Amino acid sequence: MSNPVIQVKGLSKDYVMGTTVVHALREVDLTINEGEFVAIMGPSGSGKSTFMNMIGCLDRPTAGQYWLNQKEVSGLTDSELARVRNKLIGFVFQTFNLLPRTSALKNVELPLMYAGVKDRTENAKQALGRVGLEQRMHHRPNELSGGQQQRVAIARAIVNDPVMILGDEPTGNLDSRTGEEIMALFQELNRAGKTVIIVTHEDDIAHHCKRIIHFRDGRVKSDEVVENPIEARATLEHMPIENGDLEKN
Repeated sequence: MSNPVIQVKGLSKDYVMGTTVVHALREVDLTINEGEFVAIMGPSGSGKSTFMNMIGCLDRPTAGQYWLNQKEVSGLTDSELARVRNKLIGFVFQTFNLLPRTSALKNVELPLMYAGVKDRTENAKQALGRVGLEQRMHHRPNELSGGQQQRVAIARAIVNDPVMILGDEPTGNLDSRTGEEIMALFQELNRAGKTVIIVTHEDDIAHHCKRIIHFRDGRVKSDEVVENPIEARATLEHMPIENGDLEKN
């Protein structure tokens, strides 16, 4: 029986805009277990991005409870949430969010630096090797393709061995072939044991996942298991992620 990585009960988030209160999330109950590969979908204003912010510890709920890796985090302080994000969550964004004047290697080292890890360079090299970029580690982002930049971002996301990876439209800035390569990499990470959760508006991208959760009007509209997920076909020359690579400490 897999342990829950994410468990929320009665999760709600309200935003006050002038004299109007926007109910972005409305009493959401949801569990995502270790080793799942989940797509979060929904139209603009459905609550999917707010939900991602909540489970990513980037914002606090107005009401309800959130357990991450079986520890309640909904009432933590800003500094406590920052430590949780650094240790337990790997983020991958649509716009890559890489430091432009810094090499791929130094970008991947950043979470290790914040965590106080001493042997940062070797760990970062290993993470870049897992995504097939060991030959590009000294290149800056402007010397890399969009797909290579996203792979650097994924290496940065996994370097601290988080309990889950959160992707916010991770293929949104990529062409379809490169997006397929990124989904193949996520599938390899998931097969190696990582819990992966992505927000996407693309139906074909969502069907690479094993579970699709649709939000509408701040609530879960549907929650379905994908019987036969699309197997992404990678053209990467080197994708050496194996089960032993990502074992928890």
